[in-house]
Amino acid sequence: MKRARKPAWSFVVMRGADKTVKQFSVSKRSVVAAPVAAAIAVTGTIAGLQMKAAYELKHLEDELSSQSAQFTQTITGMDQVIAGKDEAIVSLQQEILELSRQADEMKAKMQELNELENKLKLFIEKYGSSVIEPTSDSPSAEKKSGAVQTLSLQSAEAKAGRQLTSPVPMMQMASLAQHTSLDFQSINEMIDSMEISMEQTLKKAQNKRMTVDAYPNLWPTRSKKMTSGFGYRKDPFTGRATFHAGIDIDGDVGDTVFSAADGTVSDTGFNSRYGNYVIIDHLGGLQTAYMHLSRIEAKVGDVVVRGEKIGLLGSTGRSTGPHLHFQIMQKNEPVNPLKYLAQRS
Repeated sequence: MKRARKPAWSFVVMRGADKTVKQFSVSKRSVVAAPVAAAIAVTGTIAGLQMKAAYELKHLEDELSSQSAQFTQTITGMDQVIAGKDEAIVSLQQEILELSRQADEMKAKMQELNELENKLKLFIEKYGSSVIEPTSDSPSAEKKSGAVQTLSLQSAEAKAGRQLTSPVPMMQMASLAQHTSLDFQSINEMIDSMEISMEQTLKKAQNKRMTVDAYPNLWPTRSKKMTSGFGYRKDPFTGRATFHAGIDIDGDVGDTVFSAADGTVSDTGFNSRYGNYVIIDHLGGLQTAYMHLSRIEAKVGDVVVRGEKIGLLGSTGRSTGPHLHFQIMQKNEPVNPLKYLAQRS
């Protein structure tokens, strides 16, 4: 018995007039299955492409997330660096303000030292440098200068190994400001010490000058011509040998009589023997007496200075003519005035 034939489709291919005709037979099942297979293939291809695209998208998302995290980390680090630089800038600004304040203080102290120096110069010009004695414990600028190492711009340039016009690192600027601040402190201490030393020296010089000025070595008149000396002499009235407790200085009535030293007027008045007189107390128990004055120009309690006018030369009291009897007493005992008075010209 013969098998039943499956339904089929026949296709005739005609390639030209002189060509043979070809015929193909395809079953109906194959004709239906081919599009289905093609659709399945296309669907599979699309599914594969979608899976590949999803994988690549996931990979790109992971990479982007990693780069985003790194970028965030970098930004955070930069923020920290910027914050650190801001703090350094604020600290440096404070250092600069402090240096400015210290510089102002130093200017003021230097001005004070300059004024003290001018006082010393005027003092020395007036009285001479012999009244100032250096003390071994007085700090000198030469000794102190070794303790201060000033950071100049040149030294900073040498340490940095670059020109001044090149950028200076922040840390180096902060270090320079710190060292300069320490130098300012050392210099301030040196100035304070020098100021104290100069004040002490000036005070010692003034004290010594006071002692010198209180020493009766100034001739009490412009005339230095003596008519009678200190010691025993022939009395001009009695002709007998008597002790002359001072010296007689020649002059004219009305000549100015000066104080031989700084002191305080302790007595003035008139005496039949000495006429008009002035007595001045000085340091060290010394007294000076000015007698036979024509006029007294000082009163008890007056503080007089060396060379100050205290009266006028005359011939009052027991006197043979115009002259000044000048006398110096040491603890109420008369001493030779020539031991004190400066050499006569």
